[in-house]
Amino acid sequence: MKERIIEASMELFNKLGTHKVTTNHIIDRLGISPGTFYYHFKNKEEILRKVFERITLEFDALFTGDLASFSIIDYGETIRKIYQLYYKYRSFYYDISMLLDRDPELERRYRANYMFKSEKLTNLTLTLEEKGVLKKFTSDLERKAYIENLWIISDYRLSFLRATGERDPENIIESGVRSYLMYMKPYLSPKAAQELDSYLLR
Repeated sequence: MKERIIEASMELFNKLGTHKVTTNHIIDRLGISPGTFYYHFKNKEEILRKVFERITLEFDALFTGDLASFSIIDYGETIRKIYQLYYKYRSFYYDISMLLDRDPELERRYRANYMFKSEKLTNLTLTLEEKGVLKKFTSDLERKAYIENLWIISDYRLSFLRATGERDPENIIESGVRSYLMYMKPYLSPKAAQELDSYLLR
């Protein structure tokens, strides 16, 4: 039943927006008693924490293996899968700032995930610099800014697109892929940048 509640909640969140969905909407959607719902979840915030747990696990599954050995095509396809996941969980990312502001526990978990992922991305970036895929950054500060901007382009892009009125799934995913990869391009070695151009023209 817990999984059914999460699935029904996700459908409603994506359809109506997280801020408009109440526990009564979820109870009515499933046709269950309030007692059954509250046996599994105390409130909507607990459901959203479970949604974030799912998001984290599904994103982590995309980053297995030796990422430093990936080709530009491999990176491109991985980034596409990432943006497909963003769209799958779009209601969370449409409202991300509001959700974190309203739930200190969710904010704590999000920040912990950010710190963990940032460290991994920093290590990957250093390895790619050593391999000559990325140009060497002039300072740790420049590298840190590069990584922070990749995070912003990823986690906050859907919030931006919602404000612009973009709703087409294909445009949301493909524009996300292009924005991410085009941001990377000036930092790539000439050879890697050429491979990226070929990938984007496919």
